[in-house]
Amino acid sequence: MFFCITIFFSAAFLFGGYILISYFYDITMEREIEAAVEQYQYNKFVVQANLITRGAAWLEGDIDGAYDIGSMASDMSDMTALYTMDKTELFSGFPAKTDVDGLLRDVTDNHVCYRFYTIGDRDYLLTAGIVSHGDAGVYLVTGTDVERVSGQQEQMIAKFGAVYGVTIGIGSLLIFGLSSLLTRPVKNLTEATKKIAYGNYSQRVKDGGTDEVGQLARNFNRMALAVEEKVQELSDSARQKEDFVENFAHELKTPLTSMIGYADRIYHKELPREEQKRAAWYIWNEGMRLEALSHKLMDMTVLNHKDFVLQETETQALFRELTADVEYLMSEKEVSLRCGVESAYIDVEYDLFKTLFLNLVDNAVKAGATEIRVTSSQCSAKYVIQVQDNGRSDEYEAGYRRGKEMGRKYGADRCLCR
Repeated sequence: MFFCITIFFSAAFLFGGYILISYFYDITMEREIEAAVEQYQYNKFVVQANLITRGAAWLEGDIDGAYDIGSMASDMSDMTALYTMDKTELFSGFPAKTDVDGLLRDVTDNHVCYRFYTIGDRDYLLTAGIVSHGDAGVYLVTGTDVERVSGQQEQMIAKFGAVYGVTIGIGSLLIFGLSSLLTRPVKNLTEATKKIAYGNYSQRVKDGGTDEVGQLARNFNRMALAVEEKVQELSDSARQKEDFVENFAHELKTPLTSMIGYADRIYHKELPREEQKRAAWYIWNEGMRLEALSHKLMDMTVLNHKDFVLQETETQALFRELTADVEYLMSEKEVSLRCGVESAYIDVEYDLFKTLFLNLVDNAVKAGATEIRVTSSQCSAKYVIQVQDNGRSDEYEAGYRRGKEMGRKYGADRCLCR
């Protein structure tokens, strides 16, 4: 942009200067020609007056040496020369080597010719015509010095060169500053695109202005925001899938522990028929719950299913089933589980609520708890359930955060129960 604009304005300025100087030169030369013609007319009047007074004998006398026409030159202005009609020199105030034959050939009776000559180291304008009276006639050549016009032209060219240099210098600085100002937003956009290409999706550019560059900046920021949101969605989706695999593996541990424990009792001990059926029922029940749980987790995590079917359940019966499911784990870890909840009917998504409860119990066991208490209270239209243990605080905090995360993962932030 800088070089193209500089070259354009430089060429335009040079062309304008050339036109201006040429116009001034032509006007000045026209004035010089007019002045030269006036001087020629004056000299012509002097010569013609002598022809009228002295006639052709005057010219013949000059040839014979009787008269000196050169004495008449003092009455005429500028350099002059007189030639006979056969172009014999009668008198010449020009240097000896001045050749005017070409100029004289163009002269006619009613036509005055002029031509520029360089005589010595100066420029002259030579004007030629025929001066006649009766049968006598001569060629009159008048030379006017126009060197000053050429000098003025050279001075104008020199001054124009100085003005041109200063103007182009200042103009170049202004053009450079303007082009930098115009291209700065584009450079900022380029830098921003590089940073986004390297993963910095939070990069933005200033969108000030209402011109095209400002609109481009705003559109770029909108595009960058859309890209950042999409990348964040993909990252969240990938993290959710990782959490799903991790959480699902974690949730399998507690019911599998119970199933393995009951199966081990059946395998290694002689149990009464009723106790065998009870252990087998727990194994079957936990297996069916794991199957249902796997489908529900798949719905929530992979298919993004958000609807839960809540069933009305009596709280004491619900927690009797829950405590029975962890009975083997509690006895193995020598943990006392005390459940004292008030009787009420609540709407529950059974499998997910059971998963949340078992996760809390498992976290308490991992924290070294020896006693777990489950209590409840009613406040207005809310039924509050509390799970407390005496495990280590550091492990408890970690387990609490994990249980809270699992609860949120399994929909506790939406509604597992009412």
